[in-house]
Amino acid sequence: MSGARPDGEAMKRADPRAALSRVGGEFLDAALEAAFEWERMGETIRLSRILMIASVILNALFYLSDWRFAGTPQFMIAIPARTAVILLAAVTLLALPHCRTPREIGGLMTAWMILNALAVTALVTSHSNIALFVVIMLPSIYYLVVPTRFRWTMVAGAGCSMMLLAGYGEHHGSPHTALGLALAMVVLNCALALSVSHRNRLQRLQWLGVHAERRISAELADSRVMFDAMFATSPVPMVVTQAATGEILYLNESCVDLIQAPRHELIGTTLARFYADAGDRERLKTLLQRDGVTSEFEIEVRNAKGESRFVMVKAAIVDTPQGKLNMTAIIDITHRRDAERSLEWLASIDSLTGLLNRSSFFANGRAEISRASRSGQPLSLMMIDLDHFKAINDTWGHQGGDRALQAFAGLCLSRLRDLDLIGRLGGEEFAVLLPNADLSGAAAVADELRLALSRLTIPGSDGLRMTASFGVTAVMPGEVDLEAAIGRADCALYRAKRGGRNRVAVEGKPLPVARRRAG
Repeated sequence: MSGARPDGEAMKRADPRAALSRVGGEFLDAALEAAFEWERMGETIRLSRILMIASVILNALFYLSDWRFAGTPQFMIAIPARTAVILLAAVTLLALPHCRTPREIGGLMTAWMILNALAVTALVTSHSNIALFVVIMLPSIYYLVVPTRFRWTMVAGAGCSMMLLAGYGEHHGSPHTALGLALAMVVLNCALALSVSHRNRLQRLQWLGVHAERRISAELADSRVMFDAMFATSPVPMVVTQAATGEILYLNESCVDLIQAPRHELIGTTLARFYADAGDRERLKTLLQRDGVTSEFEIEVRNAKGESRFVMVKAAIVDTPQGKLNMTAIIDITHRRDAERSLEWLASIDSLTGLLNRSSFFANGRAEISRASRSGQPLSLMMIDLDHFKAINDTWGHQGGDRALQAFAGLCLSRLRDLDLIGRLGGEEFAVLLPNADLSGAAAVADELRLALSRLTIPGSDGLRMTASFGVTAVMPGEVDLEAAIGRADCALYRAKRGGRNRVAVEGKPLPVARRRAG
């Protein structure tokens, strides 16, 4: 980052046509990039302070979690490492007010990322579920939250991922899983890098649009010709409307391209028909009337061809000789939204089976428990463990084991209802949450699934047959998460294993007559 504040000439070059890096989304013009960074320096410091405060508070709370290692060698690693993370964040927080340039802030935050990653690497050696969550989340925080230049974000994010993967140590216990995790981290890093690049581009385009809008507003009274020229050449879709009626007075070529309708059909009409939700237009109108300006107002629109797009709207009311006008800049953020959804999907799905992963299963389970509590409908849980899975791996190899897991997942998806939640909790352990099913009904479903599995043929593994043991329980009234039910179902599953495997064990006493499951 630049150390010296740029002069006013850089601001004069803040033209909407300024070239952006194809990779990082930053200005190719160093002076223009410096102007952008200096203008956002206050926000950069604010965001960095919030991040450091959050790091101190959250890691202090995680001391409670670290006490579960008390009495183990991991305890002597976790406590010093956690303390180092907290002290590092505190020192960085104290150093931020002394930063006088964007370069100094960037250097400080980059140093924090590297040192923090080293400390957290020690923490994830516990190989716990929380450690796996940290392995995935910390690089995401580096990419999406820490305000640094793109190249340092890439170095810190990728380096953090490698350090955490090495510290997590999956390669010692399961090389095959380690390879999958490493590939998942590569995909995650690539997706995050694309998201950061796109965000940088959007921020700079928005910044250019704002400065272009300011120039246009200042020059409107003096030179309508110059206003029209600048307005027409902006790559950011822009439109001018009457503040009172919403009637379109002017719109640039980029806006015509976005709306996909001829200019002559738009002039004199309103944008109302292009809102996917009419309420968004009323909310935008209310904000403009109240504040005179809106910033980063995200809505869904549909162009003249009916295609859905997500846009960010920046609008302001300007006094002109023609009365009050709405000056609006529109930035298409559809690709960013798609990237965010892809990341959400990747974070919630088990990559091998396509089922919900552990964290996503528990999160969805809490929502399902809340829904069952409101409706008064029964809710049951089954825990499933594939029998003698180690023997399957030993006989048919890890690829055969993977095919077995995928075949079982496919069986569950084909046999169970759409409203049932199916998750892979780890290894060969699965869980199914059955809404509107009482204990005996869930037991019947488990037995149907057990019989179907015993007859299942595994593609590509001739002669491979497998069975599973099932533990079934009901989610009790008053329970707010799955922890207690998981414990009961695990006990029932243990009884099924101890009783000879390939059977269903029910926690508690089943009802005499199975209630038919709804749906």
